[in-house]
Amino acid sequence: MLLLREAQMLQTLHRSLAKSIPESLKVYGSIFHINRGNPFNLEVLVDSWPDYQTVITRPQREEMTDDMDHYTNTYHIFTKTPERLPEILESNKVINWDQMFNIQGCQQGLNEKIQSVAVSKAVQIDYSKRVLYTTEDILQLKSSNKRIFRRSHEATIQNTEEFRSEVANLKPTFLDVSHSELVNNNWKFGKNEKSLSYIKNCIQKLPGYCLLSPEGNPISWSVMEVSCELRMACTLPEHQGRGKLGQMMNAYMKYLQQNKIPFYLHVEDMNENSHKAVRRLGFNAMPCDWHQWKSIPPRLQQLPHF
Repeated sequence: MLLLREAQMLQTLHRSLAKSIPESLKVYGSIFHINRGNPFNLEVLVDSWPDYQTVITRPQREEMTDDMDHYTNTYHIFTKTPERLPEILESNKVINWDQMFNIQGCQQGLNEKIQSVAVSKAVQIDYSKRVLYTTEDILQLKSSNKRIFRRSHEATIQNTEEFRSEVANLKPTFLDVSHSELVNNNWKFGKNEKSLSYIKNCIQKLPGYCLLSPEGNPISWSVMEVSCELRMACTLPEHQGRGKLGQMMNAYMKYLQQNKIPFYLHVEDMNENSHKAVRRLGFNAMPCDWHQWKSIPPRLQQLPHF
């Protein structure tokens, strides 16, 4: 695999990946942030250039120092040749199989390939599949020649007064790092110190959003991750059933659209209320789904982990 570093090459790759949306969304979103200052210190691997078949984004080595931190140790994958994926993933120069990590992608047919490598490495794989949702704006990127948006997150922060009048007595605004513990305690896949550190990193570096109560406390929120996915969406129990999440998301999506920041999300199969909510917001379910493989090496399988 080749390490792609030059800015022009990364911009060319990003434009090319748009043609494979929604299957390429994980790597497309990661490279979007790399091209805007690389706040998470990611790097991009391709099997060849310029005629690539497989793209992998991953944190740089100095970011993956904690072997138990699968939140940070995450690889995003897109491939045009799934049959060749096992030989690529088997290399310890591509994947550090001695750590806990996640692989994420939005393509059907990869599970068998990744599981076959896991067997050869004697690692435990926890596989999950969920419904991928995108908006029509994202799908239009496939045929769009829009200029790649390159401003940093700090440069895109806008005055949110125009959104505030839309929700009586509540203030739509950006999440602050001081809200990290609240988000972590209400995230199904969080509630531990490593997830808290990851959430802080996301909130500090990317635009998360929330509704603040008159007392100044978040009651509904969503966080953007490194791959431009919106996750951890939650409304506190005492405020549920009143449309607060939808109100917050409308303001959040307006901000992201105005700043040309791509976004998408996933929903668990059985969560019918969430399916209805995201469809009301204008999201459409994609046939390729959202996929994650969590790998646990033999030496860590007997330790408590999340």
